[in-house]
Amino acid sequence: MKRRLLSLLCVALLMMWVVAPLSSRVAADRALHQTSPVNTTPDGFVQGPEVPGAVATLVRNRNGITVNVQTTVGDAGVYSLWWIIFNHPETQCTSTDDAYPCEFDLPDIVVNAAAHISSGGNLNISASLGVGGPYSGEVICPGFAGPCSGDGLTNPLGAVVLLVIRYHGPATPGIIPQQLTTYFGGPDNCAVCSDEQLILFVP
Repeated sequence: MKRRLLSLLCVALLMMWVVAPLSSRVAADRALHQTSPVNTTPDGFVQGPEVPGAVATLVRNRNGITVNVQTTVGDAGVYSLWWIIFNHPETQCTSTDDAYPCEFDLPDIVVNAAAHISSGGNLNISASLGVGGPYSGEVICPGFAGPCSGDGLTNPLGAVVLLVIRYHGPATPGIIPQQLTTYFGGPDNCAVCSDEQLILFVP
């Protein structure tokens, strides 16, 4: 009887040793889902009033992030979505203010995420960003937008993710590819371009 109990105990311990690491791996692979309102913005960093009925969903896992934004826009034309990534906000948060929940140092990267031509009204736009790239969209930081580190996305589960929706004016034959993929793509040297909406995801 004692021998049988000892055998059962050994089996139980073996199962605990095998299952525990497995469950921790499953937990590590489990995606984290977040939702956030969509705000208007005067400059891409200050949060204005929320866009009524608009919502964004971010899915994080250890391999990257995916976002879907459902919002509304006014004018017909080209709208682009931009990733602004702060990999380690715990070391970048410098102060709080009334306009923005937390004022950060330079982001690690600012890169084009996606773009759509809209007839106005509802705008649904999705994008994904993987750890380490490669990044197919235009990178503006590091670049003319500032001396970012250029590390890209390295901490998908812990990064602050800021998304900006930018208007590029009416879809204009001859420059539509530039409007869809570059920050200054727009008619008359992007004279009517503006950052219009902002989405913030804090881990």
